Amino acid sequence: MLFVDLFATDPSMVGIAWFDFYSIGHFCFGIGMFLFFSLFYTIPKNNGKTPIFSLLFVFILVVLVLVLWEALENLVFINLGWKFENRLDSWENITTDLLIGALGGIVSWIFCHLVFVREKNIWAYYIFGIIGFVLWLVVFIILRALTIT
Repeated sequence: MLFVDLFATDPSMVGIAWFDFYSIGHFCFGIGMFLFFSLFYTIPKNNGKTPIFSLLFVFILVVLVLVLWEALENLVFINLGWKFENRLDSWENITTDLLIGALGGIVSWIFCHLVFVREKNIWAYYIFGIIGFVLWLVVFIILRALTIT
């Protein structure tokens, strides 16, 4: 039973299976949150000042926001009727959502290190980061449309 429902193949499995179309959205969310919070590192560092946050702290903030999001999604949004098919996520789905969101943050952290920390190129970091975020968002929208129809 553990891996029987690994991927949601129809809307009835969304939020129950380990992976669904929202999983890609959590990856995007991890990227976007890291890009946002890394402003407190890259802008001061680019101006020759001491960063307000370290990249490790930025990653920790991303994970905390992901946990907060899952709590909002499964406690508040369910009561407001905003949740997909108005049902709670399974623990398996919550776990993969958190791990995939954290993976998005780690990918952004590595990208930040390669492009900004090593090369000191703040614009390349944010432009390519935003392009990556938008690309994954488009993939999410396509997967969502394929799952719903």
